[in-house]
Amino acid sequence: MSVKKYLDKTIENDGAVHLTLIDPDKQEPETAGEIAKIAATAGTDGIMVGGSSRAKGKILDETANHIKSNVEIPIILFPANELGISKYADAIFFMSLLNSTDPYYITGAQRLGAPKVKKYGLEPIPMGYLIMEPGGAAGRVGKADPIPRKDIASAAHYALAAQYLGMDLVYLESGSG
Repeated sequence: MSVKKYLDKTIENDGAVHLTLIDPDKQEPETAGEIAKIAATAGTDGIMVGGSSRAKGKILDETANHIKSNVEIPIILFPANELGISKYADAIFFMSLLNSTDPYYITGAQRLGAPKVKKYGLEPIPMGYLIMEPGGAAGRVGKADPIPRKDIASAAHYALAAQYLGMDLVYLESGSG
């Protein structure tokens, strides 16, 4: 079963899906594997790997590999850019930061990362990514024009645009903490 179908089925059966985010920059790969095992035992439906712009290369691969050896649930990449792609994952949230003012975050990183996704045989899950105020580090790095928290209409319009562009999911981010 594809990861997307697994997520859809879980949502249909349980009303929601729970994903645990592990940032390879925050702990050693072995510890990440242990965290993933605990999260899986507690009932998380999948592990997202990524988050920071430093989650790349050898540390990303080692982290994803340790997680993979500790859990049987899907490992989904949550990359900050095209460098956040590992062959040890099952899928990737193939995201576009729709309210960025920089084309790199809308389609540039995706153009650079797409060949790796294909080469590694990762399942791409199209996702619109939106920065809500205050935006935090993700908003600053992604050069976003944050959507005010009370501007529900703008968030809904972006979500509708994401749907029309063929994106299966929309992720709302308001910054760490």
